[in-house]
Amino acid sequence: MQQKDERTWGVLMHLSGLIGMAVIPPVGNIIGALVCWLIKRNESSLLDDQGKEALNFQITLSIARVALNFLLFITAGQWFYGNNRFIMDMDDFSFPSFSFFSIFTTGRAIIWLLNIIFSVIAAVRANEGRSYKYPISLRLVK
Repeated sequence: MQQKDERTWGVLMHLSGLIGMAVIPPVGNIIGALVCWLIKRNESSLLDDQGKEALNFQITLSIARVALNFLLFITAGQWFYGNNRFIMDMDDFSFPSFSFFSIFTTGRAIIWLLNIIFSVIAAVRANEGRSYKYPISLRLVK
């Protein structure tokens, strides 16, 4: 494989997770990175390594999103059950000022920012022909 093609595919591997997250939010980031890695993993050791890195990072972000959704579900359920169990009058209805929705939205924004920042850094490194190790990544695919 030519070096230019290797660099192009390296960039695509890192950005495919970001693109996939925008197109199919729940799993698109994993599918994008996985497809690119499966297509090119046998053609270059650099692409194999970077594909695994991109895939592991996207899996890590997806796990973080699932954990955030779980916490939102638990928090919302506790709040709803605690505040609305026997309420008949809406004057007694209270909503916390710093709500769980704010925490959820902030968490989602942080996950998006991490994906954008680290994917772009990794894509730039791949374009230079250098490998990149994501700082926040579970090493699940080896």
